[in-house]
Order: sequence, then C-alpha cells, then structure tokens
Amino acid sequence: MKVYELKYNDSCMDLNTMDWDHELGSDFNGNSKGKIWTPTKVKTLYKKKYSDFPRLIIGKPIMKKNVKEVFEDHISKEVELLPLIHDELELYVVNVTNILECVDWNRSDVRSYSDGDFAGFNKLVFDFSKIPNNTYMFKIKETATVEVFVTDLFKEVVDEHKFKGLNFSVVYDSDFTEEKEEEQQQLYDAVLEEIERNKGQEYTYDAARELVDQGETMSSGPWKMRLDDQRQLWLGQLLKDLSYQWLMPAYIPPVLLLKSWHVVDRIKE
Repeated sequence: MKVYELKYNDSCMDLNTMDWDHELGSDFNGNSKGKIWTPTKVKTLYKKKYSDFPRLIIGKPIMKKNVKEVFEDHISKEVELLPLIHDELELYVVNVTNILECVDWNRSDVRSYSDGDFAGFNKLVFDFSKIPNNTYMFKIKETATVEVFVTDLFKEVVDEHKFKGLNFSVVYDSDFTEEKEEEQQQLYDAVLEEIERNKGQEYTYDAARELVDQGETMSSGPWKMRLDDQRQLWLGQLLKDLSYQWLMPAYIPPVLLLKSWHVVDRIKE
C-alpha cells in the first residue's frame, strides 16, 4: 500500500473565500459539518492550467462536479462533499471525517514544545496494518486541521480519469523498510552536500529577495524561492524523495531571514 499527502500542482487553479466568517474558514478537524453547512462563495485568484482539483488558499481540499461524480461512491463514508458557490464552476469542499489511529510512533520522529506538548512530526511513518485496505482518504488526529492523506486507490482513480491538479510526490510506502529509509537519508544528505559545495556568491535574505524580484531563483540548503508567472513568491523545500514541495507563504519563517542565499539555475528544478 502507498499513502500520499494531498498536495496540489503548481499549475492548478487558485481560489479564495469571499466570506472569512463562514464555516469554510474554520478548522476542519474531522468533525461533521453537514448539518450546519450553507453554501458560500469562492472566487478565482488565478485560473492557471488545471481546475479538476482547484487549490483553496486557506487550505481545504476542493473538487469539481465531474470529479465528485466519479469519487462520491468511493469516499461517501470517509468525507462530506459540501457545496460552494462560484461564478463559473460547480465546486465542493471535501471535509474528511475519516480519522485513523495509524501512526507508527516507534519509527516516527516527533517534535515537541518546551512543555512537552505535541508540536508536529519531523518524520511521519504509518503503521499500515491500521489502514483498512479499502481506504481512499483519511486524516490522523494529530494533524487533522492541516493535512489530508490519500491512498493508492485514490491515485488510481485520478490516473484512470486523467484528473489534473494534484501532486503525488509526497509518498509513504508500506514497502519502505528501515534499511531503505537509511539509504534515502544518505542520498538526501549527499544532495545537500553537493548544493553546499557548488554555491557561488552568497547574499543576505534581503539581497536575495531583490534578485528574486529580478527573476532569479535563490537557494539556501534545502530551500528555494522564486516568483511564478504572476510574480507571486513561492518557497520550495527539498523533500526526502529529492523533489521540491512548493507553497505560497503567508509569511516568511524567521529562520530563513538569517540564512545565506545563492543563485541557482531554474532549469534544474
């Protein structure tokens, strides 16, 4: 079995809510919202290339009507498909209510606050024996407000119907043994060492941002930053599978302001 974190392609349509006080802006933590839901309007920020799975800037999964019609029989026991209002498209927000207790705590690396409370995962590993074979979508209670996971069954439907807009690069594999995990870490460390050896002139964050505004792609260790065609800033983080996960930041993490940056060839992304 394979599990993927639900991520979006950089070329998918971007949407935003028109009413920040609506339930759409609340935490989607796995609880049902069907009885209190009323449709709310969303607007297109950037049409881009793909619209089967538009990206809602505030982070909730969205799908078009044609996708809903294909998926609803598969996922009806795992999610609520809540209607939205849009000027051109019939859209639904996906409220995942299927919460599984499936974290492999022995192999996962947990991050904690100073008081000992859970702060997140540096490394998340699943106990696949606790994920039912017929699962399509689920959450875990520890990250229910910020992450949705889908299985290879979900991906097979996406591939079969050629739906566009998702990025399946973040993968958790039941065949991923501790030996393979160690090998992956060694490759990841080797790439970071290569980046460090080949960097040229270094710049402060402020100087690097000026170069980004001029069209350059800047790198610092596992991080990159660049502008898209609409001149919106994107941050990319190197993942363990050696792909980059890109996001449009609401703010810049303070640690990145202290790093040194260098120019990289955008073609090599």
